[in-house]
Amino acid sequence: MTGHHPATARVLVVDDEESICTVLVRTITPLGLTVDIALDADTALDIMRQHPAQVAMVDIRMPGHNGIWLIEHLEKDYPSTAIIIVTGIRDLDPRLTLRPSVVGYLTKPFRPAKVRDMVTKAVGLVNALPPGERIRGTLEPVSDEDIASLGDADEDPDDNAN
Repeated sequence: MTGHHPATARVLVVDDEESICTVLVRTITPLGLTVDIALDADTALDIMRQHPAQVAMVDIRMPGHNGIWLIEHLEKDYPSTAIIIVTGIRDLDPRLTLRPSVVGYLTKPFRPAKVRDMVTKAVGLVNALPPGERIRGTLEPVSDEDIASLGDADEDPDDNAN
């Protein structure tokens, strides 16, 4: 891995927590990538229309439209954008990670090295695609009920043991 990225590589970070966005921007920017921030799904789509990103880092639980809604729209309108799920959900439902454009997921809190490694791999994957080619995977629909039933990363299942 050379660590070289084209100057045009762009990452969109979508999370309703501004502090999470700030951490991710500080972690990714040293890679030489342009990073845009959206605090909600609608703003993310507006940004994508103006400045399409090669990689979108998407939180699952957000007010308004959730991350699943956003991922579905990104897959339809920007099929060659690689998606990294960014979540506080400890045990992420595999149906989320098997979405066509999802290339990985990060659980909060993040390890900076893991964030940089995953973003670097995602940019490389997108840059290796032939023009017009889409990211491929398996598509299984996920309902809002599925999302609501997932536990948060800050909920320790061992707290109630003993």
